[in-house]
Amino acid sequence: MGRKRAVKQLVKIDGKERPVELDGARGSIDGVEAEVTEIEPGLYLLRRGDEQSLAYVDGAAPKLTVEIRRPGADPQVVAAELVSAARAAAQVGVGAATQRPGGAPVTVRSPIPGRVVKVAVKAGDGVTAGQTTVVLEAMKMENELAAPRAGRIAAVLCTAGQAVESGQDLVTIE
Repeated sequence: MGRKRAVKQLVKIDGKERPVELDGARGSIDGVEAEVTEIEPGLYLLRRGDEQSLAYVDGAAPKLTVEIRRPGADPQVVAAELVSAARAAAQVGVGAATQRPGGAPVTVRSPIPGRVVKVAVKAGDGVTAGQTTVVLEAMKMENELAAPRAGRIAAVLCTAGQAVESGQDLVTIE
């Protein structure tokens, strides 16, 4: 069995480009190293010393949404944008990075158990990256769940007033 090729990419988070490297079971972001285990496509377990967290990655390159869950902390949702492979290679010294095709459908999922307060889109609607698709109430707070990329709403899988579980599919975008 051959060794997986190392993936190095620049990722723009909060307007700042940060080097991300994955090499088998090791990874780093901005030079902070961690053990990375892919549990299933788009779901990663991150371990650093005694600390561990889950990272849910959704969307299609170059725009991704990453939800990070740490024990005892509120989920953190981060919009990330992959920088061009050529620029990444020049800045972190490797070949082309692996990316999902831009037209792959993406799903907006509930980050935590809660109740759907409002569905802001309907099937067939066009959406832009960052546009609110669903408003979810959880722990007495309203959370606006945004489209991770521009596209067309293929399916709305929830209704206002519906109780939802963590990870439940709410909206599909093509």
